[in-house]
Amino acid sequence: MKTLTNAKDGPKKQHFAAVVFSSIYIEGDERSRTNPGHGYPAEWRSTSEYIVFDDEAEMNEWVRARVDNKEKNYIILRAEPLLFTLMFVSM
Repeated sequence: MKTLTNAKDGPKKQHFAAVVFSSIYIEGDERSRTNPGHGYPAEWRSTSEYIVFDDEAEMNEWVRARVDNKEKNYIILRAEPLLFTLMFVSM
């Protein structure tokens, strides 16, 4: 099992995966608190992780652990990457 951090590490064949949804809190800076309209305000930012499983058994084990903890912030996929080539036509 691995969490992808960039596209080049993605699997090249059909696989099982989980997309885990979450959010992180980003603290605003002092200027936004003392001078509204300046700096940047605090915010919650949505995040997601793409986890690739080595096989179906590993995926089932991962899901079972989350079901036991009543976690519901993920979806499970059977995915197959599509490879394509861009063709440029000059006129």
